[in-house]
Formats: sequence, structure tokens, C-alpha cells
Amino acid sequence: MRIDDEDQAFKELYGRKVGERIRVIRRQKRLSLQEVEAASGQEFKASVLGAYERGERAISVPRLQRLAKFYRVPVDQ
Repeated sequence: MRIDDEDQAFKELYGRKVGERIRVIRRQKRLSLQEVEAASGQEFKASVLGAYERGERAISVPRLQRLAKFYRVPVDQ
């Protein structure tokens, strides 16, 4: 495996793990994707949040910080 391939594999694994954690936190808050969208004033669209949770889309650090603030959890949780 080349370094580029390893880097890409790590990014994909990291994205999936972050997404899984985002989903766990949302479910702990007993919120649906649509409820998060509505409660956030559409800052977090249900379709995009779902893509983060499935690991299909990478979330930026600033956006992750805003989402953590919305959920009222530390960003490292």
C-alpha cells in the first residue's frame, strides 16, 4: 500500500468514526435529523448531517466545533 493510499484510508476511517460519534450524540439527545435542522435554524441541514454521520462527507473542524456547541458537548467528546 502506498503512503497516499494509507493516508486516504486513514481519512476515511477517521471520517466514519467521527460520523458515528456525531450520530450517537444526536441520538442521546433524542433528536431526529429533521429536528436538528429545525432547531439549528437550518444551519445543519438534515441531508448533510446524515452524510457526516454515515462517513460519506468530511466535517471541517470549525463546523464540528459549531455542532458540538449546538449539542452542548465538548468537541473532544
